[in-house]
Amino acid sequence: MATLAESGVELVNSLIELPGHFADVAMHDPISAVLVAFGALFVVAPSAVFGYLSLGAFLSLFTVETSPPPEAR
Repeated sequence: MATLAESGVELVNSLIELPGHFADVAMHDPISAVLVAFGALFVVAPSAVFGYLSLGAFLSLFTVETSPPPEAR
């Protein structure tokens, strides 16, 4: 059975080797390169949007609203 430390080391090693494997697939033929690029775009773009929204939500916890509240009618 693998320990937690061994699993962590294996995960880091896999992350280091991952770009090389993607490069091998992308250099196989031109359509593979296009598919890898679109796949990366479909993962990175939503992750960036979600990260931006999450950061804004987190920072809104620490901001103070300076405008006066609307008057009750």
